[in-house]
Amino acid sequence: MIAGQRERAIPLHPEHLVAPSSVTHDYSVFGGNLRSEIPFPELVAAVCDRPDWTFRIARGAPAAVRLERIGERQLGPETYRLFRTSSGLRLEYSHAGLFDISNDGTSIVWYHRPDAHPELVRSIVLGSALALALELKGMLCLHGSAVALGRGSRAIAFLGPKYHGKSTLATALTAAGARLIGDDLLAITPGPPTTVRPGVASVRLWSDTARALSVDTLCARVIHGVKTTATAFSERALVRGVAPLSAVYVLDPVGTGGEQAAGRRERLGGVAAAIALAHQTKLPGTLVGLHAAGSQLAAAAAVAATVPVWTLRAVRDFSVLPALVEQILEWHQEDTL
Repeated sequence: MIAGQRERAIPLHPEHLVAPSSVTHDYSVFGGNLRSEIPFPELVAAVCDRPDWTFRIARGAPAAVRLERIGERQLGPETYRLFRTSSGLRLEYSHAGLFDISNDGTSIVWYHRPDAHPELVRSIVLGSALALALELKGMLCLHGSAVALGRGSRAIAFLGPKYHGKSTLATALTAAGARLIGDDLLAITPGPPTTVRPGVASVRLWSDTARALSVDTLCARVIHGVKTTATAFSERALVRGVAPLSAVYVLDPVGTGGEQAAGRRERLGGVAAAIALAHQTKLPGTLVGLHAAGSQLAAAAAVAATVPVWTLRAVRDFSVLPALVEQILEWHQEDTL
């Protein structure tokens, strides 16, 4: 347990998390620095003179501009739409409003909507909005979580849609001595060598998972919301620099019936590995359009050419999670040295 005072039960709807002020906040994320008009409690504070990205809030409706529709993504009741403007990209989200990203990816502006949930706004900035900015710089953004093992900080990544256990596995491995690289969005630079940037230094878990993993023993701050956010990990539990990517696991959860082991893996080769990665992009082709989807596939093929990609059939049962963690560490014994 980390020594020192802990913060608990941070309010769900504090106004200061959406209201802009004259005070700005600087954070370290994705190998760069984000300057924001609102605090991001899930990020690590930084000191910087020239931020890589800025996030600000605009009051009132955006100026009328010509919009070129690129694509759309439907996720349950939620809808994302992406447009091109003369100055960049506009991301429209049904439950939070409009986000403008500049052509060079350095500026993100949200047009304030009073009914938008603060947690959701922050999630979009750290997810889709920054993913768009990172891919404008040539990176591949995957929907996953990652940890690093050993002195060489060799990264292993876990990919999959919602509810597949990515954050759970990353948290359990961090508790077992690995170091957290990031959760939900992984910024990959195709190689050789293929590397992953340090992402959001926190994990978001469903409340039952957070209790089962005793996240309050791993970090100094727990933020309750739609999901429980565990943040303020100790320095020894985090990766601060770029890490070489050693393996990628595409999660395929299974039930307990007939399963002899906590997890089984099967290596994918060639085209199958590239397609598996392309299916786990943070920004799907239906949203970013055919041209960007083609670039993502090329980047996925470059990653698959240098990094082993596995399907991991993991049993969905908290009682076997320790055995699954032990199995993964055994597979990567060389990385832990």
